[in-house]
Amino acid sequence: MATRVHIPAPGPDRKEIVVRGVAASPGISIGPAYVYRRESYREDLREISESNVPEELGRFDRAIAKCERDLAKIIAIAREKVGEESASIFDAQRLMLRDSAIYGSVVNAIKRDRVNAGYAVEKVMNRHQKVMEASDSEYLRERAQDILDVRDRILRHLRKGKALSKIDPNHIVVSENLTAADVVLFSRRGVLGCAMDFGGPTSHVSIMARSMSLPAVVGLHGVTDRIETGEMLILDGIRGELILSPTLTTLERYRTRAERFQRLKTEEKELVPLSSETLDGHRVRLEANLELQEELPMLEEYGAEGIGLFRTEILFLMEGKLVVPEEAQFEIYKKIVDVVAPNPTTFRVIDLGGDKLLPMGHREHNPFLGWRGIRILLDKPELLMPQLRAILRASAFGPVRIMVPMVTEVGEIKAFRERLEEAQNQLSERGQAYDANAEVGIMIEVPSAALLADRFAPYADFFSIGTNDLTQYTLAVDRGNDLVADLYQDLHPAVLMLIRRTVEAASGHGIPVSVCGEMATNLRAVPVLIGLGVDTLSASPVYLPGIKRVIRAMKRSEGRMLASEALQSQTAQEVAKRLDKWLDEHACGLGFYLEGAQAEE
Repeated sequence: MATRVHIPAPGPDRKEIVVRGVAASPGISIGPAYVYRRESYREDLREISESNVPEELGRFDRAIAKCERDLAKIIAIAREKVGEESASIFDAQRLMLRDSAIYGSVVNAIKRDRVNAGYAVEKVMNRHQKVMEASDSEYLRERAQDILDVRDRILRHLRKGKALSKIDPNHIVVSENLTAADVVLFSRRGVLGCAMDFGGPTSHVSIMARSMSLPAVVGLHGVTDRIETGEMLILDGIRGELILSPTLTTLERYRTRAERFQRLKTEEKELVPLSSETLDGHRVRLEANLELQEELPMLEEYGAEGIGLFRTEILFLMEGKLVVPEEAQFEIYKKIVDVVAPNPTTFRVIDLGGDKLLPMGHREHNPFLGWRGIRILLDKPELLMPQLRAILRASAFGPVRIMVPMVTEVGEIKAFRERLEEAQNQLSERGQAYDANAEVGIMIEVPSAALLADRFAPYADFFSIGTNDLTQYTLAVDRGNDLVADLYQDLHPAVLMLIRRTVEAASGHGIPVSVCGEMATNLRAVPVLIGLGVDTLSASPVYLPGIKRVIRAMKRSEGRMLASEALQSQTAQEVAKRLDKWLDEHACGLGFYLEGAQAEE
């Protein structure tokens, strides 16, 4: 993403504080804080007479009409800045205004309970919000923010208020939370970036920030209460950090990093149309990881050669139910395939369990080692079969690959193929078209799958290594636990050995291997993965130009040498140190951009 940089006159050296959060949109910003505190809307109960019901219904309907005009303006701005697909975020909010579950419930509450419109709105929408916030799904919890945004918009118009969008330019906005609409409106004021107490990388505000090239860090947990407007900040959307009261030394270091990052991002735009090829002519395919239709325009923008991982469970989590009708799934999958063709789309069948739960009436003490992935799908044919038929039907409109998650034994992929054949027969009986040759692959996410990769290969058309879980299970480190976060090391020699074993097994059976985990976005890991023999790297689209830069700066022979050294190392730190040195020497200062510390010493 492009970097926003505003360099103020530095003050005297003083104690600085580094607050770590989650990187939501890459980039570096330096500038004063603007603490944005959203107005709190709370409506007291006011009983009304039957004769006043029509008046209150009229107030509510006029507020809804004003909200629709607001969102129409925001949609127009968003379409201009980030395109049709990303603007659909606000289309969904506009539809929510007239949704019977909300609009109809508010009208009924006013009529039945004879209460003021504001109280009815707050009661109805808070109920919806609490249901979403109580979900085990991080995605649904983040969608609760959309409910709050719509609620506050309605309440504001009932009070005849206006939204605050004229924020001071050249400031870093710090807030407990922002909405995607806030980001769109603030962007017109030239803000430098956003830092939020709450939120996650898949929230609408994060998606919008990435689309608008606005650096953002979320999940900073209470940082808003520690900052005053005007206080100097450094926002690091690469590492996911916010630095309060930086010293002169830190300001100078980040000024250099920001300028270097800006040059790199400018240069990377020129890389998008170029081939992903090493200096000695070895082609590496670059594909994208997606989970929302809104992200589809990013494929062309960042030069993706298809989708290497589309997380279909997001559709189910959005619906909040276990079974989504086949026809509804088909329409979504067909739209995705139409956009991506002639490049392939890899649909991972619904991957539930672990931290992605639906209300199935079952809770586990250790969900990461329990009923998840393919285990659920084989036990729940009513979940699997409609999805398989929908994906197969979409395959008639462009190249489709089907990926199976959390496979741990050969019997599971055999059983899956039987279910797939059954779905094909059902479609044939219906006379519905599908690609009988759609490829089926498995995710290598657990050590057992990597160790027995040669046994799995005869039943797979491709392997895709999910390095997030593979690292977690290999090192016995919960990747979501802050207490052991420093032990989660995807460059650990043990993880690299399992990747090598997987690649060797795939090569022996003539099938390709991709890496679709976060390790693919770790630029220092790129030469090692290529050296190990990985054919395809799949990552969030914004990272693809940076990955391509590394590929085009290396020889495959260098990658093999680095991989050999990494496999012989004793610790992940040894591996990282060697790779940072190589990057700094060979890849236009990327080692400096990644960490800075070593290059600056």
